[in-house]
Amino acid sequence: MFKIVFWYWWALAALLLVCEMMLPGVVFLFLAIGAAAAGTVLLMAADVSLELQLGVFAIVSVASSVGLRRYLRGLLPAASTLNARGESLVGQTFVLDQPILGGRGRIKLGDGSWSVTGPDMVAGAKVRVAAVSGTELRVEPAP
Repeated sequence: MFKIVFWYWWALAALLLVCEMMLPGVVFLFLAIGAAAAGTVLLMAADVSLELQLGVFAIVSVASSVGLRRYLRGLLPAASTLNARGESLVGQTFVLDQPILGGRGRIKLGDGSWSVTGPDMVAGAKVRVAAVSGTELRVEPAP
């Protein structure tokens, strides 16, 4: 008859950790914790039934997902603006280097130049970026 040995559970835990590393999301981590716990229970008491092993696996997997989810969410970095540079400009104040005429103009920011829309203003006026639409900044007079 086939008998489950504690290291089978640990091998399953290792396999689940490999899946966790290769696939997006955090799902297999909790299952790996459950498998490791079931293997530990089996190591401490070799005559544990398969039903109890599966129960430990299920309960510890669910408990670890509930308990660790909040902690892991806090480790995630804030939304990156690496590929959405304009979004990081919203709310900032700049000085127009060219006037806005007919609702359209340009502003120099760092080493680049951005198209702007907004009310007509003279060069040198302070503006605040209100929104971004693609590569165009919507500005308003700054207080």
